[in-house]
Amino acid sequence: PEPEPEPEPAPEPPAPTEDPFNGHLELEEAVAPADGLPSVPQHLRVDLLGNDWVELNWTPSADNGEVVEYRLYRDDGVTYRIRGDQTDPSSGSQNEINKYWSTTSFIDCNFTRFADRVHKCGENSPEIGSSHWYQISAVDDDGNESALSDPLFVQLYSESGAPVAPYTDIYLDGDDTFPFETDFSSTDNFLSRFELVFADEFNGSELDTSKWNTSLTWGHTEAINGEQQYFVDTINFPDFGYDPFKFTGSALSIEAIQTPSSLNSAALGQAFLSGALSSHDKFGFTYGYTEGRMKVGGVSGQLSSFYLFRRWAAEHSPEIDIVEYLGENPFGDEDAFQTYHFTDTVHGNTRSSPTMIAKKDSGNFSDEYHTFGVLWEPSLVIWYIDGQEVKRLSGPQIGRQSMNIVTYLVTGSEWAPTPDTTADNFPLTFEIDYIRVYQRDPYIR
Repeated sequence: PEPEPEPEPAPEPPAPTEDPFNGHLELEEAVAPADGLPSVPQHLRVDLLGNDWVELNWTPSADNGEVVEYRLYRDDGVTYRIRGDQTDPSSGSQNEINKYWSTTSFIDCNFTRFADRVHKCGENSPEIGSSHWYQISAVDDDGNESALSDPLFVQLYSESGAPVAPYTDIYLDGDDTFPFETDFSSTDNFLSRFELVFADEFNGSELDTSKWNTSLTWGHTEAINGEQQYFVDTINFPDFGYDPFKFTGSALSIEAIQTPSSLNSAALGQAFLSGALSSHDKFGFTYGYTEGRMKVGGVSGQLSSFYLFRRWAAEHSPEIDIVEYLGENPFGDEDAFQTYHFTDTVHGNTRSSPTMIAKKDSGNFSDEYHTFGVLWEPSLVIWYIDGQEVKRLSGPQIGRQSMNIVTYLVTGSEWAPTPDTTADNFPLTFEIDYIRVYQRDPYIR
């Protein structure tokens, strides 16, 4: 069936205050109709909206047999088939397929996972700043297709400075027009309205332990994502035998080395020693602008990471990756990556935006210091490099819970290759001039 859009887009109703993530819509039970067709998918809606992608969600359909497919129609003729039996050789892409099916959600289009396979995002992704109508149907195991859902209008954001359409959020005061009247293309346009609430200039000779932990919330004994480094917890184990935190008098340098044989047991057999900082239990905040001036590492195998993270692994568990930078530039461009993650409050899955990319016109981000920042507002996230907007997203799945600051240097992982231990690259470095957090008056606590 062909989509039959309404002449004008209808505004999306606000999420109820008792369920800001719209989980109640996911739990609404559909009834199989008597005509033998699957029920029409209900509540097609936007969970997250970006520059060239949108994450959609809908209520599962019912059928007298079994619903085996959803067909998502875009008004320019693109049709996506979402099925539980689709396969992909990449484990990450397969996990994404499984999540789409179990959560009745879909990203148009997740170029991180499906550039040239399954959903062929390389050719199907919507253009930056484009607008589209969407409708969805359900298909059962006899091949019967339901009628189309109500149409949904989506307007993607332009690359920089796009206006923000008025929206409702339980944490946005009805008289607060800041998100709708501000030019967000540059931090110069709004930062004067914020107050500095946290800062570490790293000008001393040692870490400020009132602000930082040198272990992550999951402890020093667990390595995630296939990472090959051991993060030395110098605060709790000052006599470990290696300190990755070096001070120049004006900056901090996190320095990673190969694990000496004498420390192999203490490092739990990890091949490298590195350092991590986390402000959990010492500083957290809800909404604001976070910025770090940093010189990321440019050696193959190192990943410089700076992000906001929810202290407790429960509830919505948001994470905003301000910058992730791979030293080897595996995709052939000079790229800095931005990603948003959250936990589905109904199913418990970790869901993620596509990994967004900010490119540098010339030279390398690792050649010199740059500022990497993120503005986090109710239902709105905007990323900045050197004070200029590079990416944004909005929607009801934006986190509403306090987060803390995390930064570290990874050496070898599922994403970054093992550093060449025969090359004269060590120590690998990630330099930090400062980290600052600013907030608007309504959110200062």
